[in-house]
Amino acid sequence: YNLTSDPYQATLLSSSRYSTVTSYLSNRCTYWESQIGTTLTAPATDYTIFEEYGGVVAYDTSDFVPRTVDQIYSYENAPHIVFVLVDDWGYNDVGFRSTYLSWTTPTFDNLASEGVTLENYYTNQLCSPSRASFLTGRFSLRTGILENTGELGYNETTLAEELKSAGYMTYLIGKWHLGLSTLQHYPTNRGFDYYYGYLSGEINYWSKASQFEDYMDLTENLDLVTNETETSDKYHTAYLFADKAQTIIKKHATDYSDKPMFLYYALQLIHSYWSAPSTYQDRCEYPTTSNNDTNFDLWNYCALNVMLDEVISNLTCVLKETGLADNTILIISGDNGGTSDINGNSYPFRGHKDTFFRGGVSNTAIINSPLLPNDARGLKYYGQVHITDWLPTLMGLATDGAWTGSLNGAELDGVDVWDAIVTNSDSPKHEIVFTNDGTACAMQYDNVTYLNGVPSTAIYSPEFSFTSDQDSDLSSMIAHILV
Repeated sequence: YNLTSDPYQATLLSSSRYSTVTSYLSNRCTYWESQIGTTLTAPATDYTIFEEYGGVVAYDTSDFVPRTVDQIYSYENAPHIVFVLVDDWGYNDVGFRSTYLSWTTPTFDNLASEGVTLENYYTNQLCSPSRASFLTGRFSLRTGILENTGELGYNETTLAEELKSAGYMTYLIGKWHLGLSTLQHYPTNRGFDYYYGYLSGEINYWSKASQFEDYMDLTENLDLVTNETETSDKYHTAYLFADKAQTIIKKHATDYSDKPMFLYYALQLIHSYWSAPSTYQDRCEYPTTSNNDTNFDLWNYCALNVMLDEVISNLTCVLKETGLADNTILIISGDNGGTSDINGNSYPFRGHKDTFFRGGVSNTAIINSPLLPNDARGLKYYGQVHITDWLPTLMGLATDGAWTGSLNGAELDGVDVWDAIVTNSDSPKHEIVFTNDGTACAMQYDNVTYLNGVPSTAIYSPEFSFTSDQDSDLSSMIAHILV
């Protein structure tokens, strides 16, 4: 597919004049097949252990070896880095480009207008592959995490470890989803000084029960959280994680003022199953359609977007309150395409979460920082950027360009895109490999997408997520924020 002339991936490059590029990309797929990493599969879930402890815990602690990193870089003006990852955020869900939720995100709109919006930004197709690529700077085929299964190999070095080598204090609040079978896989043994969140892929917003059904999935550092207030089903996780993030920022400003901060804020919002507090539901108009299930989901999805915006507003406020904002780079990114037509809408692109069409891998990314040059404020950057690029980009900023490469010597797929972004020049990122498992290949080279062995049935997200016989009621069906 030619993304320049056909951004919606409707027309195959079938004519003979494209034979050279398709042949080249086919050969590149063959090369990348030889680079496939090893997926580490977690042991089968042992529910007797869960029942004994009352929650999600490591299956095996026998090979636990604490992992440490020595500081080797020192940069007096190293910026604080706050990276927010929004879960299952559709391309059409952020206010400034949304066709149906344009009123819900004034904070995002403001951050974009004063910062840089990446208009040609890609992630992977699913949660775990994107998180692994973000933390390692490597394509998912190298990490071995091609699906939402497996665990990040202990041979991989994470961004948190790399930043510790530059003197950073490192924190993770929210979703991990990269392994829990041994304590070695826990975030605090992968470079993070502090962790509070859930280890699996999803939990209930209220009960904190994991995808393993009835067991609590809430961990602080290496321990299961048992505090009755925090585990109460009356306390929404968005409040819980926001409180922890704000506490961490304030504590860092007070206790570690001589050190730069890295906060990886991996939000649960706006992942299914959608459920928001009534105070946010009340700010959204309930759609009047005949499908009550659709109504309820869209109503809650609108409410969670309002909540998401407030979470980011509170985050920026505490950064300003503590004085850290003056030297902070704030990056907000989605992790994959939207999940469906209504809740996580990828309009105008083809596909959705768990597909390799643009709707599954195109996402929103915003950079906001007082460190941006004036010429870059309000910029829409159209150069190609992938989630693997954050590691080398942030390490370059953290060390003032002194970083010499991964601590473990691993070959990276990400490139430093900072200078290209802030000068609005051509991106050094040319090739993106979304998957290559030996049977299917999905990759992109500049403006061409190559899909081989990938199902071609991916639908287009409609501009509005309702059937045609309901079009006359659109004014009442769109989720509006009430004044």
